[in-house]
Amino acid sequence: MKLEEWFSALRSKAETIERKWPTASQDEKLRLAEELFELRQVSDRVVDLWLQFEEKLSIAIRHIKQLEGEYPQLEGEYPSADASQPGAAAPAMETTDVNASSGTQHDDVSSTAAVNLETFPADVAGRPFEHMYRKGEGFYQLRLYQDARQCFAELLKESPDWESGRLYYAYSLLFSEAREEALREFRLLSRSAQSPVVAAISYNAIGCMLAEERQWLEAAQAFKTALEHHPEQREARFNLALCYLQDDDVQEALETIESLLHEGDSDWEAQLLWLRAARILQARDESAQPLPPDLLKLPTRKLDSETLREMASLYESLGNYHRAQVCYHFLVERFPREGWAWHGLAWNTWLIAGTRRALTLMKKAISLAPDNPDFTFSYGWMLLFDGRVDDALATFRSILSNQRDHRLAQSGLITAYERLGDTLTAKRLAAPFTEDGDPYIRSLGYYHLGRIAVAEENWRLAEHYFRRVLPHSGHFQEIPLYLQLCAAKLGGPTVASELLQPETVTGAGICTDAAEC
Repeated sequence: MKLEEWFSALRSKAETIERKWPTASQDEKLRLAEELFELRQVSDRVVDLWLQFEEKLSIAIRHIKQLEGEYPQLEGEYPSADASQPGAAAPAMETTDVNASSGTQHDDVSSTAAVNLETFPADVAGRPFEHMYRKGEGFYQLRLYQDARQCFAELLKESPDWESGRLYYAYSLLFSEAREEALREFRLLSRSAQSPVVAAISYNAIGCMLAEERQWLEAAQAFKTALEHHPEQREARFNLALCYLQDDDVQEALETIESLLHEGDSDWEAQLLWLRAARILQARDESAQPLPPDLLKLPTRKLDSETLREMASLYESLGNYHRAQVCYHFLVERFPREGWAWHGLAWNTWLIAGTRRALTLMKKAISLAPDNPDFTFSYGWMLLFDGRVDDALATFRSILSNQRDHRLAQSGLITAYERLGDTLTAKRLAAPFTEDGDPYIRSLGYYHLGRIAVAEENWRLAEHYFRRVLPHSGHFQEIPLYLQLCAAKLGGPTVASELLQPETVTGAGICTDAAEC
């Protein structure tokens, strides 16, 4: 029987016992309890055998490497660690989505993933109490942190200066939820460790724990100190960049993460972090156009779906439609029955290649999600910009017949009537937007009214409306160009007394039902 099949049989037996227990008689429960005890004995025996195998394997690898001249015989604690070993550092902080509307991070720093210390030079063989170290290391790699904690506590009573043992002990404490004790051990190591790598890992762990408490300034200082001890520690640099972003220092975050990318870092989390920071910067300053580092790689099929979806959104928000399209191509392959994947592919294809290639894709999205009015709006919007204004109007009206307050469809009607030259109807539809409680909707209304005023060559009114659009909203990037056009046409500063107020287009006769206009 294969090893996988044997473990599968054991799991199945445990599941059967669990399933039978609630309805079992007293005698049956005694029998099931005996079976459960036997399974526990098997589990304990497997762990013991695995520890023995792991110990022998480590010694064999060490011996062979020494014979081949790859490992010198080290005395005492680690004098240094190989900087080319990226695993010799604590785990980086986890990242999640960014709130697109506010441009702020909502992810928490995580230091709960198991630290990988396997790439340290093995100074274990032949040392006193080696068996205690090996046993604790085995428990740790199996994520039996309570058992590892006990083993390393016993080891440190006998050999208190064994730095790697103390590092394992500190992480075992952390993963056993003994945070205060773990923090004390990390602080002790950070001050006393002879190995710069051990000190750097300790400072990185301290930084992660501080960041989990949202103490961004203190956490950033810990990550900086980690880099002072070991500049090649990529995890600390990534964590530092994320701290900068959490602390609202977007430019520092960009520069820090770019240093990783320029060194050829292939970590997709680092690339995602750069894209998030760039989007926040651009949302705050529409004139900001951060240039992607040369090594910002194209998305690949190897990425998980959640990462592909977020990258698509980020690339699209930054105007990199080709890369967003690549992401959606992969997502459509994985989710051929999901309308959102086809909609993303269709929209970015339209932005790149126009209506002819995109309409079929958009129809596919609508067929998969016929009740999603946003997909239908996108279809109408494509028709509108393809010159098929009557078809676009019919599409927008069909949405409003079912959902009369659908703002996108209303916005589409305004643009369609503007294209037809019916500026009076367009004004009547746009005016209610300026009284909406949502700042974005109000800005959209002023934006429409400004465009209509431009079409009527009423430059002062156009300038007035454009100035009432919320600055740095990230949605109206043409505003500076329109304002320049108005200034050029006016040939001088605007006189406040000459401005027309929005109420000039909101008198009697306003069409309040967009579906009827």
